[in-house]
Amino acid sequence: MRRLLLLVCFVLPCLCVAAQDLDSLYSVFENSKGKTAYQAAVAIDETIGREPNFEPDTDKDEIKLKVLRTMILYFFNNDDFEHVVTYSEIGIAHYAKIDDLFNEAGCYMTLANAYQRLGQYDKAIECYNSCSELMDAIGGEMAEVNKRYVINNIAEIHLAMGEYDRAEEMYLKCLTMLGEVQPTDTAANLDLATYYQNLAEVYLVQDKPEEAVDLAEQSLDLSQRYEDVPNKVINRMMSLSKAYRKTGKALEGERLLDEALQLAEANNEKFLQAVLILQQGDYGKAIAMATENHYDGLLQEALEAGYREWKERDPKQALEYLERSIVMKDSIFNETQQQLIRDYQVRYAMQEKEHELAMEQERTKRSRLFIIVLAVVSLLLLVIALFWFRLAAVRKRRAEELVHLNATKDRLLSIVSHDVRTPVGAMCGVLGQLCNQYDDMNETDRKASLVMLKSTSEALNDRLFNILQWVKGVLEHGTVVPSDFSIVEVVDKCIQNQAYSFDLKSLKVINEVSPDQIAYDDVSVVSLVLQNLLSNAMKFSYPNGEIHIKAAEKDAMFWVSVSDNGMGISEKKLEKIFRFLATSDMGTEGERGTGIGLFVSKQLLDKTGGEIRIESVIDEGTTVRFSVHKAHSA
Repeated sequence: MRRLLLLVCFVLPCLCVAAQDLDSLYSVFENSKGKTAYQAAVAIDETIGREPNFEPDTDKDEIKLKVLRTMILYFFNNDDFEHVVTYSEIGIAHYAKIDDLFNEAGCYMTLANAYQRLGQYDKAIECYNSCSELMDAIGGEMAEVNKRYVINNIAEIHLAMGEYDRAEEMYLKCLTMLGEVQPTDTAANLDLATYYQNLAEVYLVQDKPEEAVDLAEQSLDLSQRYEDVPNKVINRMMSLSKAYRKTGKALEGERLLDEALQLAEANNEKFLQAVLILQQGDYGKAIAMATENHYDGLLQEALEAGYREWKERDPKQALEYLERSIVMKDSIFNETQQQLIRDYQVRYAMQEKEHELAMEQERTKRSRLFIIVLAVVSLLLLVIALFWFRLAAVRKRRAEELVHLNATKDRLLSIVSHDVRTPVGAMCGVLGQLCNQYDDMNETDRKASLVMLKSTSEALNDRLFNILQWVKGVLEHGTVVPSDFSIVEVVDKCIQNQAYSFDLKSLKVINEVSPDQIAYDDVSVVSLVLQNLLSNAMKFSYPNGEIHIKAAEKDAMFWVSVSDNGMGISEKKLEKIFRFLATSDMGTEGERGTGIGLFVSKQLLDKTGGEIRIESVIDEGTTVRFSVHKAHSA
């Protein structure tokens, strides 16, 4: 996945180094110059146990960034999140000073992660929001991707806090930001799998197992189809297994766990093997694996689970598990004591390093001239490297902008084609008739055809205006403009716009809306929705069928319905009917659509505060209802 690289991810050994000693060395580095600062930085790297990745002539600011990365990752890997907070804040200040927005955003992400681990969720959310603002300032496709990851992390916080509705809302926002996913975009499809799994976990705790099963199945399917890494596929299987068991499909759940275990064994995922064995209830084997591989946290969990399971059926076995659990906790306490001893040993070693540092300072004075020459050469090389780096960055940014513009163009074209095709088709039909039969037509028929062309072109003009209004209002977050209007007049106009297409299929369209039903809503939104629904009803109706339009009053709303007696929609199709990626079936006479009409309608109604619902029975017909606000005088 194309995640935001907060820092260069070195693999650091978890040495037992006293934090205060690293603090002291960093203080020496920060308050020194030249060779002294360099030697302090080297001492920090050697103390942590890694090779320095800078030279004596490297600029101090560059060394500082490398040292900060090293220390932050060291403290992060050793779960010392207090120090992660301290040095991330130093990094943020430094990157802001040199106007490096990308790495400043990375430090905010790391800082937010640390606060999240410390349970300080308010501060974590604040830092995630700061990271998101910097991504807005950076712009480009990668920044949009990273904003999704920020929102996903915030959703995890709400899930941990038990705010399931908020978590669901934010995961859905991630899906909205992801937008239309092309089958060829592997990374986007794998992101989609992640969001589906996260939503499934939310629905499980919300006691919505059916929804969880649907999303978990899609998540696993995407992960397998796009050859995700094995550990993620295994996690998808565990989520789906949990959902199956919640819905009473115990056998399917056990089968999935078996498949996941086989996959874990084939890929040598030993930790996941132990987790799966524990989920299957084989406590003895899980405990043995956790012990052999030093999975202390999992071992503690397995011992406690084994005790709970066996305390009624086999007290002797349960007692053994309990005793081992207690011994393990005691060993952790003893390890803490040993840590204190090692801290004192490290502190002694640090004194020796400080002595070596002083000796090296003397040697530095004798080689100052050589260092100056080397520094000039290095600076020249750095300028050249910086020039090429910036040139590459400009090219990359331009490529990202082109990709973004292309995606925007494709989305807009798909929407325009959906709402312009019907009137253009009608105009082509009338023009074809005029061209082919002009001499055989009497004056009355010719005039009728011209009138039809005029009304259809006016309908096309209105529709393009409405589409532009939608693009401006929805994609650019414009405001809704409500006004009083007669529903029956809007319905009549929409029917007239598509009258030629209705006549071609010999469809009878009946407007049963009462003239005294006055709405107060955005008339352009209502018109666009009605055009979409009438277009769909026409497409899926059989020749000589009927389409009925009604408006029922309920509370402060009118529910406008469009009903046909056509081919109907399957239950499986209904479940995904309002998705942007939903595909469109062929009509009764082979008509094709883009599949986004209902999605656009729902997006528009969400903006105006309306709702849309659909009912359908195969071979009996379909009814779609949507709500508009009543006028105060109605």
